[in-house]
Amino acid sequence: MPGGVARKTFGKRSVILALVAFTAGAIALAILVAMPSDASQRVQNIATGYFMAVFLLAAPLAHITGAVFGVMALARSNDNRALGLLGIILNGLSVTAGLAILAAMASTIGAFT
Repeated sequence: MPGGVARKTFGKRSVILALVAFTAGAIALAILVAMPSDASQRVQNIATGYFMAVFLLAAPLAHITGAVFGVMALARSNDNRALGLLGIILNGLSVTAGLAILAAMASTIGAFT
């Protein structure tokens, strides 16, 4: 837009990344929990692979990026600081929840060996 000041949307992006990553994690967890015990080995492998890809790669990357966007929104004068703060909080809570799930899963490893 000529002559206009472009409004940065880092705060909005931060919140969107938090919600998308949380939704993908919830879907991955729901798939694993709802999968019947007599499902084929191929289905179990696909579900486990999706869960691992989301929880170990995609979600942490999205949440870290979202937190950085939130901090950038707080630092910029022409961005929405409220959305930036909300994005930081949502991304932080999601990372904390993911670490709690990871710790809970790690504590049960001894039961299977």
